[in-house]
Amino acid sequence: MEWDEEASSRLEKIPIFVRRMARSKIEKRASEKGKSIVTLEDVEDAKASFMGTGSVKSDKGVINANPFSLDSKAGEDKYELLKRSDEYVEEDGFPAMYNIEICRGEDVECPFLIAGIKGLQQKIKDRLRENEFSKKLISRIDGKILPHQRLKIAIASCPNCCSMPQIRDFGVHVRATVSVDENFECNGCGNCLRACKEGAIRISGMSNESSENGKKVVTINYDRCLHCGLCAEVCPTGTIKRDKKCFRVMIGGKLGRHPQFADDLIEFADESEVLNALDVCVDAILNEKKEKRFGELVRKIGIEEFKKRLKGNKNPSPEQVSDKEIVHS
Repeated sequence: MEWDEEASSRLEKIPIFVRRMARSKIEKRASEKGKSIVTLEDVEDAKASFMGTGSVKSDKGVINANPFSLDSKAGEDKYELLKRSDEYVEEDGFPAMYNIEICRGEDVECPFLIAGIKGLQQKIKDRLRENEFSKKLISRIDGKILPHQRLKIAIASCPNCCSMPQIRDFGVHVRATVSVDENFECNGCGNCLRACKEGAIRISGMSNESSENGKKVVTINYDRCLHCGLCAEVCPTGTIKRDKKCFRVMIGGKLGRHPQFADDLIEFADESEVLNALDVCVDAILNEKKEKRFGELVRKIGIEEFKKRLKGNKNPSPEQVSDKEIVHS
């Protein structure tokens, strides 16, 4: 389909990574109107329809289609834009103001899976529903609800993080803490060295290296270790063992114009601590968030403040907060 000069110029201002999709949608809408040439009016009309912004025609002429206002003729359904999302779900008569993405580890028998996460997914849903999170958040938002105003949650069953919790508002992945059991002597097979993708394991006493009493000594560099548990899984002697399965909790990740990785809130948590962390985040959103993304709120409040709140101390003085107090293990 042909484009006039103004429409083509406007198309060039659309980010390149979505330009092809935008072009296709605009041409489809113009074609449905029986047009053979795309004009600037078609571009702005499509923008107003798909993004809730730009200009649209009404019986009063051209008006602004402000997504935060319901006084335009672009549509009076507060959930109009939200309903266009593939992730739109209703619960208790309201749109679910959160989305939980999980990896497929349980369904495909992933060899890296540490523990199933569907149970935790359901507990998070139950907690949000119990706290009436969706209803309360909707009541705080003026005008139309936008998809990015939902709380984005991701859970992964291992540190490979296929569901990408590092770039979500609230991200969780399973960890398997590992340690060396000195009661079991290493036989020097090297299975752990080959399994560890981080180079976190060293065995002294191999080849020409000397070691105490001629024994092979295994050490783990925990600064490199991701706690995937693969080394313990392939150890035939029990020298390296899994201690427990737990969760890493991260908050404040996002993509967009200024992408950022989530910050660590808890490095090793059990299920109850994960849910407590969720409560802290929900409380911050409902009491302090207006129209900002949660990632921006985390940066504004500060990750250390979230850690303090998690410990139940809302307003500690600087003298009360030590390095030990903000480390969760």
